[in-house]
Amino acid sequence: MKVSLPEDPRRIYVTDDPVEDERRAAKHHLVREMKRAVEDAALLDVAATDPAEVEALAALTAALADRLAQAPSLRALGGPAVAGTADAALLERSPVSGRSNPLAPPLHLEMHEGLTTGWAVYGDAYEGPPGCLHGGFVAAAFDDLMGFAQMASGKAGFTGTLTVRMVRPTPLNVRIDYEAGLERVEGRKIWCWASARHGDELLAQAEIVFISPREWPPGLPHP
Repeated sequence: MKVSLPEDPRRIYVTDDPVEDERRAAKHHLVREMKRAVEDAALLDVAATDPAEVEALAALTAALADRLAQAPSLRALGGPAVAGTADAALLERSPVSGRSNPLAPPLHLEMHEGLTTGWAVYGDAYEGPPGCLHGGFVAAAFDDLMGFAQMASGKAGFTGTLTVRMVRPTPLNVRIDYEAGLERVEGRKIWCWASARHGDELLAQAEIVFISPREWPPGLPHP
């Protein structure tokens, strides 16, 4: 299957922090309630629950899904990545750090001078080994974090190689702190590093190589 990617990946890694006005705050509230429903559904004990109650919950959920399907959608604008500055921002749409994405834990990101930091508290819906974060989410958090950090280079690329070293299992329901930074740039390749900790305990480390596109759209300078 051929996948079309934007020529300028800076459109993907928009690092703006949109203002939470009344409309966006209402969407964030909706997303928080959906997250609660997801976790409770994942942990539902079907052995102790009447099947009729489960079917009633499914009917309520179907009604919500149907109502959401009738609401105005960013699909009409080509999807959130290209919808516009606010909705295109990684901090809004990302499945890892997006405040408007019910899939996201979320990972909270901040860009400082020469350093990108983040933190997250992963709930039980993200469990892999008992009491621990699924390894796929460990890697996904690093990919998102370093995607944000690469913007310090003044350019952006698509993930080429992501290497993760899991030192210790990442625990659930406690704060995990992240750091990331730009290591070097050589031509079209951008190297970044990152680490994850719980308190003073190192949990995981990662490095990544992003590859910037050969061609850029007219009107945008080649970095």
